[in-house]
Amino acid sequence: MVDTNSPEKKEIIYAYPPFPVGENQDDEIDLIELWRLVWAGKLFIISFVVFCTLIAGVVSFVFLPKMYKSTAALIPVKQEKSSLGALGGLIGNLPFPIALPGQGTSNIMSFLESRTMKERLITKYNLLPVLYSDLWNAEKKSWNVDDPKKKPTLIKALHAKILDGFFSVNQDKKTDLINLSWSGEEPAFCSLMLERIIKELTFFLENEYDSNAKREREFVEEQLAAITKELEYWERQVPSEKLTLSKITREQFVSQTVYTELRKQLELAKISEAKELETFKVLDKPYIPEKPFKPNKLLIVALSCILSGFIALFGIFFLNFIRNLKKDETPVAESRKQRTC
Repeated sequence: MVDTNSPEKKEIIYAYPPFPVGENQDDEIDLIELWRLVWAGKLFIISFVVFCTLIAGVVSFVFLPKMYKSTAALIPVKQEKSSLGALGGLIGNLPFPIALPGQGTSNIMSFLESRTMKERLITKYNLLPVLYSDLWNAEKKSWNVDDPKKKPTLIKALHAKILDGFFSVNQDKKTDLINLSWSGEEPAFCSLMLERIIKELTFFLENEYDSNAKREREFVEEQLAAITKELEYWERQVPSEKLTLSKITREQFVSQTVYTELRKQLELAKISEAKELETFKVLDKPYIPEKPFKPNKLLIVALSCILSGFIALFGIFFLNFIRNLKKDETPVAESRKQRTC
């Protein structure tokens, strides 16, 4: 039996360094060599940067359309009941936020962001040719589309949310200030559209917004109209065998009492509706912009110049890297051929 632990059977293991000596010296970056590469390719860098900058300048100054933006600012005004208003003032002084019942999303913001408002604008003011100006032939007043299924429609515009590219609205949560903006290629049209939007918002709040107080006022008006007809009916009646004077007088008294009470309720309903009515004031009116807000031509040219410079440098370094790889592979290939021979 052979003893595997004997000195004669032990293997000798040689420890080699993890990296060959002098191998990391070739991986060091030589700044002087990099500068020589840049200096050698200076003509390529300059010509490439000038070419890209000229292309960017021509595109931005000639081909890119000028876009104008008109803005407006609204302040919501909501009259609240005295008790709720006083409570809101006390809670507003507390160091932590507390939401009161009924103080949710503004009706103004709800309408401005609604599909109803967008549908009304597109339909009432015929905005499809404006939204799809690239497909509209202004001279022939027709669409440059052969397939009827590809023609722009109201439903397609709403689904694509194409109006969001022209109109934007946002509200500052701290000040409740509502900012409106409309952008387009025609300055006067931008201001006109904001005026139309404010007009539609006013009409909605005054005529279409259905609050609890408004429904109560309409109900009281209906009841008042009915009792008014009944009172007029009994005032025209003449005593007879079936209708005695006492019955006519009694019915007139009852109708008059109900009429008087409904008139009081109507006035109270009008006051309540006025308190709940949410209105707004135009802080900044729409204006006709004189200067386009985009494209920023100088910024485009400057960024093109810087970016093209980095691309040119990267191209020079990459080509040098490819050359070095080919140089390193050539001696290896020759040594392999000599071995095979």
